[in-house]
Amino acid sequence: MEHRLPATVTELERVELELELLRRNATLAQLRQAITQAELEQQALRRRLEERLGPLHREIELLKAEVSALEARLRRLLRASRPLTDAELEAQATQEHAEEAAWRAGFRAQQNAREPMQGRLLGSPNGHDELLLRRLYRALARLIHPDLAQDGHDRAQREAMMRIVNQAREAGDLDQLRRLLAIWAGDDDRDRPYDIEALRSRVAQRGVECTELRQQLHRLRRSDLGVLLARGDEEIEHYLREREAALRRELAMQRLRRRRVLRLIEERRLELSRRAGTESERQS
Repeated sequence: MEHRLPATVTELERVELELELLRRNATLAQLRQAITQAELEQQALRRRLEERLGPLHREIELLKAEVSALEARLRRLLRASRPLTDAELEAQATQEHAEEAAWRAGFRAQQNAREPMQGRLLGSPNGHDELLLRRLYRALARLIHPDLAQDGHDRAQREAMMRIVNQAREAGDLDQLRRLLAIWAGDDDRDRPYDIEALRSRVAQRGVECTELRQQLHRLRRSDLGVLLARGDEEIEHYLREREAALRRELAMQRLRRRRVLRLIEERRLELSRRAGTESERQS
């Protein structure tokens, strides 16, 4: 009769560690899927908000810029001693802007002169960002490209994540690309270590990764968009109606402000014209 020796403590621990590693890998996959879904839902909501509220926001910003220019024109008229045409006011504004731009350029030149070495070492920040964007994008593409999928479900998840990566790349969102890389940059467990110490380290590492992904998912769900999504479509529509009403009130206020400034400009011109007429009569 064949007698089998009982498994050693080390072998039993190895089996337990391998089972725990499988559980943690499954948890990582679930968390990645949940984060991908949350990112896609928030992007869809962001597009919905932009479609409904974006035009109003842009119209308000244009009106604010126009009112600001009209107020500057009024200030120049208040300093003037004679009536000025729009062309003359624009010429004054152009001169003032040119003087301000020259002053700012001189100030920047003085700062650069104080720190020449730092400027040479740092180089162009825009070029650096573009280089970093390309590196992050390529690293993510190597990790999550749909052609690396093991099955149909995995491919669908990777295609969804690649859409997020592409949108972040187009927007130049370095932080988003870094977050995605942190999510997907785990080691491949197909080459699972046999050494028990290495196995313990791998299990611990997976635990840290799970914690980080849970925190990331929590931040997504507690963000403004996440909270709004959790309220449901009816609450989202209610929020959109309220924001539209508030923006329309702001738009009406800016239009009223523009009419008021235009009226003040016209009144000031009439006043200057009367003064000029009175002065001409006195001289004659």
